[in-house]
Amino acid sequence: MQVSKSPSIRSQLVLLVMGCILPAVAMAALLIFHDYQRAREQLASNSLSTVHAMAAVLDGDLATITASLNALGTSPHLASHNFAAFYDQAKDVLQHQFGDNIVLSDLRGAQLINTSRPYGAQLPSHARTIPMAAMARTGKPMVSDLFYGPIFGRPAIAVGVPVHCPGIEICALSSGVFAERFVNLLHRQNLPPGWTGVIFDGNGTVVARTRDNTQNVGKKSFPLLLQKISGAREGAFERVTSDGIPAVTVFSRSAVSNWTVAIDIPTSALKHELWRTLSWLILAAAILLACSLGMAWWIGDRIARSIRGLRGPALALGAGDAVVVPPLHVKEADEVGASLVRASGMLHEARHQARHDALTGLPNRALIAEIVEKQLALCQRNGSFLSVLYIDLDGFKKINDEYGHAMGDRLLCMVAERLKTGIRESDLAARLGGDEFGVVLIDAAVEDAAVVAGKLVDSLSVPYVIDALEMEISASIGVAGFPDSGLTGKAIFHCADDAMYEAKALGKRRVVVAREVVAKIA
Repeated sequence: MQVSKSPSIRSQLVLLVMGCILPAVAMAALLIFHDYQRAREQLASNSLSTVHAMAAVLDGDLATITASLNALGTSPHLASHNFAAFYDQAKDVLQHQFGDNIVLSDLRGAQLINTSRPYGAQLPSHARTIPMAAMARTGKPMVSDLFYGPIFGRPAIAVGVPVHCPGIEICALSSGVFAERFVNLLHRQNLPPGWTGVIFDGNGTVVARTRDNTQNVGKKSFPLLLQKISGAREGAFERVTSDGIPAVTVFSRSAVSNWTVAIDIPTSALKHELWRTLSWLILAAAILLACSLGMAWWIGDRIARSIRGLRGPALALGAGDAVVVPPLHVKEADEVGASLVRASGMLHEARHQARHDALTGLPNRALIAEIVEKQLALCQRNGSFLSVLYIDLDGFKKINDEYGHAMGDRLLCMVAERLKTGIRESDLAARLGGDEFGVVLIDAAVEDAAVVAGKLVDSLSVPYVIDALEMEISASIGVAGFPDSGLTGKAIFHCADDAMYEAKALGKRRVVVAREVVAKIA
């Protein structure tokens, strides 16, 4: 592979930048001659998206009120005619919704409950703020047009849903919202300076306006605007606003509430936006042309350093060593580095899983046999001792049969924890398979190992409580050691296994040292 003759990243980036920037500069020169009309249409299109978003926010707030009312309409207090409790529940709901009061009224408009007044206070008897007949006929929620409330005399709207009341065929559960809340909604959209946002109800009446709201709320829109919004769901047209400002009006009418959201964009803002965009375009083209080659060279060098930084970790992975990748400051290079680290972790995890029990996390038979052989080599050189405990659980099959394997698995995990607790940190516990476990006691003669085994029998025989179930098992343990029972791990394990079966034959729950019964556990 001819590495030295391969093109570098920096040279390739320089060619790429030249191929992109020079045509882009030519296109930028052509864009300067784009006419004003196209820029205005584009801005109007963008503004229409903004109007759609504002209408969606408005519909979302109204839908939230509708959902809250529908949920409140299922209250058992309403079905049981407990209006006092229903009043308190409505007050709680009002704390978490976009509304100012909740009213329960019959089809004639007589209010039964109004959270704006104390419970039991006299309420209006003919306050028809929403189309009751239409709501009763269709069974669907309704949104009113702007009205002046019978209690506060302030401009407001109402969202109502039909509900069933005891003794009354249909009632209306509605939530009133003062008009100034919609002014806040418009201000949250952060329209550019000079733009005016307006919300109209289904009759074309101004509900809220970001500019001179108090003077305009409740007024009908201009005939031209009424004509436009009644003939189409959305659009844009030129007009002179009520403030005498030439503007382009962009509007969108909601299919849900039949309300209209509009934005008045001054024509001067369109011209300003056009020239501002063209000025920035010229400046950006000049800066881009001056700096692109330098940036390409710098970025190419940075990428090259990042790629070279992956060579060491790749070689470490191949050698099976731990992989450490420093920050390379290039996303793709960092991703490759992270992949190398994950691959190293997967390799180490695979090695770990091959040598450990998946259920208990203890070393498995292969790992404990390997450790015993290594320890025996040390014992032979140093003249020290080593003992092996071969443990079989008594009564475990009955637990599996009675409570299932899932419960049995949990019990095995608890046994593993008790084994680890009952031995020293220098010792090793392992799961040999099924309900058999092994323990290696480092530098321990068989007499000392028998004492440890007796304590483990006591510990493992203490009842286990799992999910309020108390289960009892015990353990039979065979003890063998170096050098008394053998000089190899295989021989020692064989002797310990035979001793364990002898403990089983003698009545279980006991410790047997290879070829000798040491103790019977009471």
